Amino acid sequence: MNLHHLAALDRLLSEQRTVLHEKWVAEILTSWSSLLPNTFNVDEMRQHTALLLEEIAKIFSAYPESGLWEFGETHPLVLAMSEFSASRAVSGFTPTETAQYVMCLKSVLTLALIHELMSSPVEMKVNLAAVEDVIGRLTLVTFSAFVETRERVILQQSASLVELSTPVIRLWDHVLLLPLVGVIDTARARKFTENLLEAITRYEASVTVIDVTGVPIFDISVARHLMKTVDAAQLLGTRVVMTGLNPDGALTLTKLGISLPNVITRATLRSGVAEALSLINRRIVPVASSRS
Repeated sequence: MNLHHLAALDRLLSEQRTVLHEKWVAEILTSWSSLLPNTFNVDEMRQHTALLLEEIAKIFSAYPESGLWEFGETHPLVLAMSEFSASRAVSGFTPTETAQYVMCLKSVLTLALIHELMSSPVEMKVNLAAVEDVIGRLTLVTFSAFVETRERVILQQSASLVELSTPVIRLWDHVLLLPLVGVIDTARARKFTENLLEAITRYEASVTVIDVTGVPIFDISVARHLMKTVDAAQLLGTRVVMTGLNPDGALTLTKLGISLPNVITRATLRSGVAEALSLINRRIVPVASSRS
């Protein structure tokens, strides 16, 4: 194997690395001009590009004469690019903006090789092909890491939203409130049922108010999910007060043959809370009346 078939690249990356690095950084800053100055740390980016350029120089110095750089997920350069791409995804960069980081280096190396090998077209072709191969593969690594990180972030955010959208509130001693807002699907129904049952056990709740005022669509699926929650809650010894049921919801329950014999229903959350307090022998009275 002739290890000098990329002599021009080796020479550029060893003798002119500082110049290439500065040009690369300048290209990145130009491409990311609209993202400055708050989106990323320029000094940190300079250090990262310097380390990457060092690893890329090692790649080209050992690049096979047959072409096509072979690499794995644990390769230092792949790990560095994946880490960088993941950090950009978390910072809110787009895939295009992240890929520009690598493509700017391709532009810098291509122009340098054209200037260096203008009189040697065959050698230029070999060197440019190597740059195309390595940078192309690094771009794929960048996209792959970006998409994987973005999907992970979305899943985490979705889980957090589900958690926040199904809070179980302790209204009073032995009284809980489960306000349901938005569309109820199987995953969300399972989550709020788990949260409610856990809270009933923890607070030894005697009464649970389930408010469905914020549920826009009360269809058969929602009704079934809700009835499973009610049944599970009652098995743990809590009385259920349901509030906010609209006419469409009432018709849906009727069509399903669900009569809710053990569930107290009230039109509003206010009346439902009053009923829940009454069940534990509590009531809300004006301050003046209570003092008298």
